[in-house]
Amino acid sequence: MIYEKLSPGLLLAWDDFQREGELALITHRRSLGILPPKSVIKPTKSVVFIYCEPDTNLSHLSQYGIEINQSFGGIRTAFLPLDRLEILAEETAIQRIKPSRKLKIKMDVAPQVMKLPSFVNRTGLTGKGVVIGIIDTGIDAKHPAFAGRILRIWDQTLPGPGVNEGLYGAEFTGEQLCISQDMEGHGTHVAGIAAGADAVYSGVAPEAELVIIKSDLQDAHIADAIRYVFRVAGELGRPAVVNLSVGGHADAHDGSDSLSQIINAESGVGKIVCCAAGNEGNDNIHGQANIPSGRSRGMRFNVPLNQMGMVWLNAWYQNSGQLEVSVRSPNDFVTPYQKIMTSGNPSQSYDLPDSQVELVTPDRDPSNGDYHFFVQIRGRGRSLVQGGIWQLRVRNTSTSDTRLDVWTLDDTLSVYFTGKSVKDAVKIGSPACASSAVTVAAYTTKVKYEDIDRQVREMGLELNTISEFSSEGPLRNNAQKPDIAAPGAMIVSALSSNFNSDRSMTINSQFVAMSGTSMAAPFVTGLIALLLQRDPNLDPTTVKELLRQNSSIPGKPTGTFDHKWGFGLINTDKL
Repeated sequence: MIYEKLSPGLLLAWDDFQREGELALITHRRSLGILPPKSVIKPTKSVVFIYCEPDTNLSHLSQYGIEINQSFGGIRTAFLPLDRLEILAEETAIQRIKPSRKLKIKMDVAPQVMKLPSFVNRTGLTGKGVVIGIIDTGIDAKHPAFAGRILRIWDQTLPGPGVNEGLYGAEFTGEQLCISQDMEGHGTHVAGIAAGADAVYSGVAPEAELVIIKSDLQDAHIADAIRYVFRVAGELGRPAVVNLSVGGHADAHDGSDSLSQIINAESGVGKIVCCAAGNEGNDNIHGQANIPSGRSRGMRFNVPLNQMGMVWLNAWYQNSGQLEVSVRSPNDFVTPYQKIMTSGNPSQSYDLPDSQVELVTPDRDPSNGDYHFFVQIRGRGRSLVQGGIWQLRVRNTSTSDTRLDVWTLDDTLSVYFTGKSVKDAVKIGSPACASSAVTVAAYTTKVKYEDIDRQVREMGLELNTISEFSSEGPLRNNAQKPDIAAPGAMIVSALSSNFNSDRSMTINSQFVAMSGTSMAAPFVTGLIALLLQRDPNLDPTTVKELLRQNSSIPGKPTGTFDHKWGFGLINTDKL
């Protein structure tokens, strides 16, 4: 095995698989792109990103059951039988293998705040002739808000022959659109904000046409979906904007991850991507420490009692540093300090009396040149992870002071940093950290509404300011994100008939109220569709500059950046 080609997360899954077989992958499935076998005779597959030269021919790998989804490009996606990982790593043309990660899914008064009605009345723009791509949980194709405007649905979760961008899933058009259903409601709601047509709860671009991808939310498959939207729009000769109301934190938070790189590569003239900033503004998922040269520091994090089967920490620091890493359990058992491994297997396992700890400390990551280490904690045997206060211990052996950034990778947000370790910043992860993407924070336009039972529901948010749940920037490399803010709290939009919505959120049989940067992003996606209708040749740089020039933080001069607001709330008056 050429370990240098494997990212730490994939290496951990491989090591566990080698030691314990299929049972070890049960927990890894919720974070890594590991798919359960379809039958007892089928191997476990992992969804991966493969780095190679753009014109490399990898078709011969099919003889090993390795399915490459693209025939060209420096970053491709693939289905990999996990027991063939060593064969792939030994392939000389392959430079790097990274696992896919499963991302999380993140109109009445809101348009008034953006001065949208006056903008639409003045310009007559409706999104006509523009394609909006929604990569999400699907859409209710029967909802009247989208009648006659859904061009195609690629349902990645259903069996089928797939599309050019990946031979998996099923593509639907015309009367077959209703075969794909949105059981979670998120995608339908997002699509309604961007492009729904309704007399009361209209979307921003009500005449734009829709290309929908019901995704399994693997970021590799989201990358395939972006390529799909832009291809379909290109074949129709139309500009397109893609909405991504999804995100995660298993990346470097600097735009060097695989999905962000693909967004940058695929974006261009008439091809724009819009992303939600994230909803972790209130959550202590990020820790930060500055470690002086020759000194040690500890970062404390809390693990809940009797809840966690596995705990992961994702850590990054600049390439001028040299850190050794150790972990202390709540019972004061410690691992040895582990240094950077520049050759051989960088993963080392430690059996403590109360836990099993695995540390991965590889050489510099080739994507950004920085150091990355990964911590995995499990209980002894079949026990859950020991609850209580843990400590990540780091020792700086370099001649320069080093800043360390660490994120917990717990979907339930149950594991969190405590004390001096907490840093309320750098909580915008992939894909919102892509440099070409328009990254949108959430602004609160409404704090109460009346539900279907005529009950007034009030949310504990402050009106007319940035939403406290909206994730903060900047990026780890100090790049400015988010870009702008848009309405994202208690937004009323289309309700999927296949989604069992809580009555307290339901407005009527066709509309529901939701909150999140997931709702703010499609506001801007719809607005970009209007701008593309006016000028189909807009590129990401021009769009971002246009939006920034027409955004501001209340009480501050235009052009002021804030790590929570970005450049402020969008105002369409002068667009």
